[in-house]
Amino acid sequence: MMPFRQFLEFVKPAVNQRIEEVARGEGDIDPAVLPLLTRGKRMRAGLLLRIYACLVPGWRTSLRQVLDLACAVEFAHAASLILDDMLDGDATRRGLPSLHLTRGEGRAVLETIGILALPYALAAPYGAGYVAMLASAQRRMARGVAWEMLGGPDLPASERYDAIVTRKTGCLFSLAAAWGGMAAGADGEVVRALARYGLSTGKVMQIADDITDLDALANGVRQSRPGSESLLLQSVMERSHPPGANGTREALERVLEREIRDAAAGITGDGWGRVPLEAKVAFRATIYDIVGLTLGKEGPIGGDTPRALFPQR
Repeated sequence: MMPFRQFLEFVKPAVNQRIEEVARGEGDIDPAVLPLLTRGKRMRAGLLLRIYACLVPGWRTSLRQVLDLACAVEFAHAASLILDDMLDGDATRRGLPSLHLTRGEGRAVLETIGILALPYALAAPYGAGYVAMLASAQRRMARGVAWEMLGGPDLPASERYDAIVTRKTGCLFSLAAAWGGMAAGADGEVVRALARYGLSTGKVMQIADDITDLDALANGVRQSRPGSESLLLQSVMERSHPPGANGTREALERVLEREIRDAAAGITGDGWGRVPLEAKVAFRATIYDIVGLTLGKEGPIGGDTPRALFPQR
């Protein structure tokens, strides 16, 4: 089975083509938005398709439904990015100027509303269950961002950080993983196991992303409103021994390593007994590849050496 990185490059053209077809076909999407919609790493779509491919022999011959679902997840993600950029004050997105800077904040909000309709249009033909799950995921995403911006539950920093990233990032990965299983015809127990796997994978990806943001902030490369990365930093500084820059960096690495191992260890227990061993091995390796892609690490990452994800100092 090909590594996730290679798989992602294999499926990305089909995802991009379908996204462009849907966006252009609606006729109501501002042409200025199309470049944002047709770019991206596609990790959420890739995860959904990866799960489907691992569970369905001859998967390449039956792609319409799963491709629509993968694109629905990406449309939901793209809509959230437009709002995130406006809320965070980010000037660029996917190598382009942020939409609120080129079209104005009012237009950006209106375009976001239009884009948010697209995932529902794609998911609805496949059943009400898909629509309900998408609505739930989007509500949880909004709650996570609200907690990030306005203050979340009165919890220690580490627990508050976990609550935020679970919602703002983890839930869409969870949806992608569950949909991949559902499209493959998996039973409810397997779908629930995949949803937990997707949630853990999304949280790990967000931690890696926040670490890269902290590096960019420290190097003066990025300037925007502090987000979940500042809460991550606060949580590790409270427990960093020894204190200081080196101790904090090591603490960040330990947090990521622990979450990677927990996510990989979660591919056991309820629901996993009916998943082929080869698929479970692929799902485990996918966690490491997603982290490596997020950190900008080139080449495959060894599944037993989380520290290989980090540049040598």
